[in-house]
Amino acid sequence: MSPTVHHECIRVPVTALAAIGPLLLAAEGPLVRFYVSPEARQFNYLASRRIFATHAIHGVAVYELNPDHVVFAFWGGPFVRFLELIDLGSCINVSPSYLDRVQLSPVTKASDWILDLQFSPSGTAGEDLVTCAAVTAHNALVRFRYRLVAESGHRCSKQSQESPLFSELTSSSRSILYSAHISWFSPDHVVVAAGTAFGEIIYWSWRRATQGNSSSSVHRVFSGHEGSIFGVRISGELRRANKNLGRYLASCSDDRTIRIWDLSDIATHAESTERHSEDQRIRHTGFSNDLVDAETSRTPCKAMGWGHLSRVWAAHFLESPIGISLLSSGEDATTRLWRLTDTSEVKLSSSGSAPLTLDLKSTAAYHSGKNIWSTVVMHDKSQVVCGAADSKITTYTLADLEPRTEQQGYGPMEYTLRDIISLSQLASTPPAVGQPIQRPKNSKADDFYRSYAFLDSNTFLLTTNSGKVFIETLAASANGSGPGSIVGSELVHEIDEGSGNSVCATEICLGVGFVAGARGGIYMYQRGTLELRKIHTVRGKVGSLFTSRSHSGKIILLITVMGQKAAQLLYIASPGSTNSNDASVVHLAILESETGTTITSMEHLSASSSGDSIVLGFRGGTVAVYALPQDSTKEDAEVKPDLIERAHGKEAVTSLLWHPSDSTPAEGHLVSVGRDGCCAIHHIDLVARRMTLHHYLPLPVGPNIEGIYEHHGHLIMYGFSSTKFIVYDITVEEEIMSVETGGSHRSWSFHPYTMQEGGGTLVWTRASTMHVHTQHGPNHRVIRSGGHGREIKSVAVSNGVGDDKSRQLIATGAEDTDIKIFEYMDGDLECQRTLRKHKTGIQHLQWSDNGDYLFSSGGCEEFYIWRVRVLPSFIGTGIRCEAVCKPESEHSDLRIMSFNVRKCDDGKGLRIALVYSNSNIRIYTYIPSSLSEPQRWRTLAQGTYFTSCLTQCVFLSSQTILTAGTDGHAVLWPLHIPTSTDSASAETVKWHHPARIHQSTSKTLETCTLPNNSTLIVSGGDDGSLSFLLTSPDGNVHMCSPITVVRTHASAVTACAIVLNGEKVYVLTSGNDQWIRVWEVVVYGQGDKDAGADPLAVKRAGKVKSNVADVSSMAVLGTTEATTVLLCGVGMEVVRVEW
Repeated sequence: MSPTVHHECIRVPVTALAAIGPLLLAAEGPLVRFYVSPEARQFNYLASRRIFATHAIHGVAVYELNPDHVVFAFWGGPFVRFLELIDLGSCINVSPSYLDRVQLSPVTKASDWILDLQFSPSGTAGEDLVTCAAVTAHNALVRFRYRLVAESGHRCSKQSQESPLFSELTSSSRSILYSAHISWFSPDHVVVAAGTAFGEIIYWSWRRATQGNSSSSVHRVFSGHEGSIFGVRISGELRRANKNLGRYLASCSDDRTIRIWDLSDIATHAESTERHSEDQRIRHTGFSNDLVDAETSRTPCKAMGWGHLSRVWAAHFLESPIGISLLSSGEDATTRLWRLTDTSEVKLSSSGSAPLTLDLKSTAAYHSGKNIWSTVVMHDKSQVVCGAADSKITTYTLADLEPRTEQQGYGPMEYTLRDIISLSQLASTPPAVGQPIQRPKNSKADDFYRSYAFLDSNTFLLTTNSGKVFIETLAASANGSGPGSIVGSELVHEIDEGSGNSVCATEICLGVGFVAGARGGIYMYQRGTLELRKIHTVRGKVGSLFTSRSHSGKIILLITVMGQKAAQLLYIASPGSTNSNDASVVHLAILESETGTTITSMEHLSASSSGDSIVLGFRGGTVAVYALPQDSTKEDAEVKPDLIERAHGKEAVTSLLWHPSDSTPAEGHLVSVGRDGCCAIHHIDLVARRMTLHHYLPLPVGPNIEGIYEHHGHLIMYGFSSTKFIVYDITVEEEIMSVETGGSHRSWSFHPYTMQEGGGTLVWTRASTMHVHTQHGPNHRVIRSGGHGREIKSVAVSNGVGDDKSRQLIATGAEDTDIKIFEYMDGDLECQRTLRKHKTGIQHLQWSDNGDYLFSSGGCEEFYIWRVRVLPSFIGTGIRCEAVCKPESEHSDLRIMSFNVRKCDDGKGLRIALVYSNSNIRIYTYIPSSLSEPQRWRTLAQGTYFTSCLTQCVFLSSQTILTAGTDGHAVLWPLHIPTSTDSASAETVKWHHPARIHQSTSKTLETCTLPNNSTLIVSGGDDGSLSFLLTSPDGNVHMCSPITVVRTHASAVTACAIVLNGEKVYVLTSGNDQWIRVWEVVVYGQGDKDAGADPLAVKRAGKVKSNVADVSSMAVLGTTEATTVLLCGVGMEVVRVEW
């Protein structure tokens, strides 16, 4: 019985979105996924259906017959298919029989590729026909009519056998279109905006006369773009500033601009009086000709907007209470909101038309890589849903479309110090929430804001340069985000020694704050009181304060003093305790020569058996661990630390977080972040005083990362990236909050919310004024997680991770230079980590046999070794770059096309063979140890092939390497290297035994050890052929000449995998033709009666179409009852092979 191949999981670009009521449809390849959104920002997956057999869906149109009866039209290439859905109201109450209500029509093929399709506003052309029109790539208008099958309230479980009716309304023209949009002005009148490849927009219409005749007319040709037109959109009738109705056309191009054209003065309703109007449309090529198009080509655009960093794909009009807006999406993976402003109320232009401005209001960047391909607005135009090339679907709220008033709870965006003083003077009668603050006139003053620290989510301490200490109270706002409102201000105290320098810190869980002055006085504030109590004095000027709590409930206050080589650790009884006035001091020695003197972070570690510890982070990048004395009441005890040198290079360690082991409190993981933009995780054994780095990766935001905390099992960081303050979820790799602050060099404080949704309040100083921003929940939500935003070039699957052989990690490398670590769980691919170090696209990936190491190569001679470990669940997989192979060429401009790694025979190290784009091969030994990195690498051998590029490399044994390249030959490289890793000399190796396997490049190569200990080698070439080689058990010589199977694919064979199923050998291949083919390989033994002249035979065993374009690699995931195989290219797909 031949094996069968089934699709199991698809992750490809989201090419189309549509919404009707609470229902969202997302097109991924030939499939459509159904989601229901009972309320904004909440989406539940329902089911998926295949629309086309193989072709990707490019667009979806929606027609609503009534609230419970909807028809969808899907198109992709020249194909169209209708989906009829009844009883839409039941979507909210999901049932297993929901798909029984979905009715699919047969597929209809048009004469050309379809660029846009829209339903007629009258819907039915008769009692049971629904009409829609489409524009093709050569500017022809075609019509489809679909006969309704379902009646509201009646279930239809079988497919309609009647094909939709197709007819051509106009003939094709000479124009080559890249975009088009249809607008039905009436059931007999269709208007088309057609964007050409040559930068022009043809605005034309088709009309059906009362006598039954039809005609088409070109009304205007708009020119001005400096590139191809990728998106056009005709607006509905919009209300202008002068209260008149008007209509606009928006266009976008690869010149990165969005342009607005006025259509209001163009009469499309009148029948054409020109004799050759139809000929004019057909003959127009997209290049304007002044002799022919003098009437139609001289209309300047009314407004133009710049904002996208690369090509703009689409722009949509949005009408809201505050005016006309546009939503654009582009190649830079962002959506941008624009405000179209009619300034005619101020002054009309000389031509009498209303001057327009197009202003960028906001940007949403929630996708990676390139290309947002689809957007849709739902929930009364308040919710945007985006689908992109990274296969991710996100949604966010368009808050800027709603008008805001002071009665909605938002106060002023900024507060001067005079505003705060005015509020404090009115503390006895505070203003109501949202009422404007009566500000006195500003004047230049010497006083300014010094520092902030939150006491709880609605209250924070504020100190000024003159020593004033205020308590500020924020309004308790409803869910949402925006500028915060201060509703109360109270002057607590004015510290004499606070003039010129004052710092503050708080212990939020107790509502206690501390303020330090310039002369060493430490003051304590307790929530609910209006007094500062002096509790301690140090000698010198206080640099900073840090707070924590001990396991006994005491408050721990760390005081740093400028210029001193010791910090003071002050133990303070918590408020309300019987000995609240008692305090004890421990001195922490600062090793200035090794750590520097500036402390930037602190974390308290509680371990009942070994005593408590304090961890300090320093500005120079070092982390110090202090074991505290058991008796904290002992005065003047001095403690010296153990050091983690250069934990964050030479940059400040800004925040620390301790996660103790569940079984051993004296052990745990220390998470740290710093201004190097990285997150580091060290495993610390407090008893053995041993510290090991388990994780160190750069984050996509930064580099000024300022804090880290755990929130409901997620690791969250915050800090500054460029001019914005960012809150970022490390666990799921998603942005939570983004606030424009102007940069990082300013006074600020952030308080995260503890509720499930997250968010927080940020207060900061900018231009001598205080700003407050409050946000409830994340700024966007992920409906479906994604992966790479560019083409995946390589994939590798581990055989477990360390001792955990049940956990399988998938590494993918793409043109976006990222390496992503996935796990295949519950039938879906979930991204666990993203590795960002390569500066060029990834060429090849490989795991070590035990899954402890991942190896990667790219351009510019980049070769990295990554150490992988399993960490606690909320931290996830720990990964760090353990070693880098130093480039040996002068300019480091070569690509490492492929490599292979195997364990040395003596078990002490790894043997690595690299092949380069200049035809060189190098063999190294890498010894993972405590040695410094240069000592871990040893060059064993090197050689040079011809002038062709080597593309494949594999060890056949410890002493033999096989390579293949762009000349279509496979050769052997015999090595004469001692098996011991102690050898020091490098030899020059030469190739032998060339065998022609392809006419040109070998694009993929896999090997497998057969039961008889021989090695099967399979190579796929860009000539569409497969070649098979068998080698002897020692790998020294070929057992046979290559056996080549030609025309295995219609294009290059770019990926293959070998699967052993019992005693049978199967090979799966794929290529640019998007077919997955299964081949059975029969290896003949000596004396086999079926043996012929060849030692093996190849048979076709099955095939299926892949949904992944440009397949580059594949890997076997599992071979239990059935074999699952992962394909990668423009997206990812898992197929199941049943034997």
